[in-house]
Order: sequence, then C-alpha cells, then structure tokens
Amino acid sequence: MPDMFVGIDLAWNDRARTGLAAVDADGRLVGSATFRSDEEIDAWLRAYPGPEVVAVDAPLIVTNPTGQRPCERLVTSAYGRYDAGCHASNTSKAYMDPPRAARLAGRHGWVTDPSASGPGVCLEVYPHPAMVGLFGLGRILPYKGKRGRSVEARRTATVDLLDRIDGLSDLDVSGSDRWREIRYAVEHASRPMHLEHVEDEIDAVFCAHLAWLWRHSPGALRVYGDVGTGYIVAPPAPTHETTPRAAHSGEIRRKASSPTCSA
Repeated sequence: MPDMFVGIDLAWNDRARTGLAAVDADGRLVGSATFRSDEEIDAWLRAYPGPEVVAVDAPLIVTNPTGQRPCERLVTSAYGRYDAGCHASNTSKAYMDPPRAARLAGRHGWVTDPSASGPGVCLEVYPHPAMVGLFGLGRILPYKGKRGRSVEARRTATVDLLDRIDGLSDLDVSGSDRWREIRYAVEHASRPMHLEHVEDEIDAVFCAHLAWLWRHSPGALRVYGDVGTGYIVAPPAPTHETTPRAAHSGEIRRKASSPTCSA
C-alpha cells in the first residue's frame, strides 16, 4: 500500500467517540470514520498498515505527576491569546498513567520520537493552535460544544472550518463521499447531537493533514517540548493580530442569523 498518513482525534476513554482519517501520499482523503472501543479503532487501522506518520490529538507522553507539561505551557505561551491554550495533563489522572495514546502507539509499534525518519512515527498534535497557525485565524473557530454556545453558532463555525479545510491546497477531499456526507450533516444540523456525531471525524481529517505536512512541508510545523517530558507538534508561534473576543462573538452571531446558514 502507498504511503499513508493517519489522523486520530482520540477520546481519553472508550465511552466517547474517536475520529479516524487517512490521506495518501498525494494528500487525498481515502477514508474516515468514528469509533469508540480500542478493538474498533485497531480494526479500522488495519486497513492502513504501516502508516508513514500518525498525528494524534491526545496526550502521548506524560511524566509529570501534577500541573501542566512544559510543552503545554509553551503552546499556551504561543497561542493562548488566540484562545488556543492547553489544558493540563499529568499522571495524577488515572487515564493519563499511561495515556491512551501511548497504549495505542505501543500496540501498533509506532515510534513516538518526532525526530525519527522512518515510517510509523506517531506525533501528538492539537488542532486548535494548528488551525490558528495554518489558517491565520484571529481566534479559534467556536465549533465545539460550550455552555451558552447555540447550535446555530456552532453550525456556522463548523461550516467555516469545512470551507477552510476544502480550501487547503495540499489536502484533497473532493473525491470523498464521506466528506460530502459530513458537510450535509453539518449544514442541516438542528441539534447539538448532529454536530457532535461528526466533529471528531472532522478533527481527524485535519490531523491527517498535519501528519502529511510533517513529511512533505518542512517548516510548516515545529516541536514544542521534547520526548522526555512530552511534546506537541504545531505551526510556529503566530505573529498576526488577534480578533477581539466581543467582535468575534458578534461576527458568529451575525453569520448564524444569515439565511445561507439556516437548516
């Protein structure tokens, strides 16, 4: 099988959805899905054996007993003003000792050192700062569920994200029937569950693109942190202006009320 690049939006336990996606050496989306259990995830991955790079949105190396990892502080320093800072990961949380991502990498024999040059490299990534960096966003897109955030606002933000992913020159989703199904589900979403059913898969597609970039576009991404204490791969620290939070929220509300975004 030609070189494959896999993206995984990995839930921290098997009760929540995990998104999976794969792109080929030419950046074409060749598959995506959502599962919960380790067995289902492993079965899907067997269709794409020996991936060149795997990009996982989940803590991969966690050694600190309390507080944040150094890499989380570094990413927050670079992206916090865009609302793309990190939560704390530490081994005081049972599900982080060891992290699910580390167990996944171990089962598949993936190498967790980003400096490794061969196939089977597994990287920790974080979509929010990567989106800010690659799309030049003044603030993260508010497509995730949050108290007080309406389904209309989330739908609008998710459509915005899909449009931006569609516009990536190095990622080709045009031949994917599943991608068209995702777009339809988002554009016609009327309840939070309609968005929640596909948002992890969308993140996985974006993560697969990050895996592809790691091999094909040196300089687009850098390593924050190290193998000893944990790391996150993301674009270099941005220098563009932030969008004021009030203005950003107002823009989302205006777009949400547009007839083109109604279900």
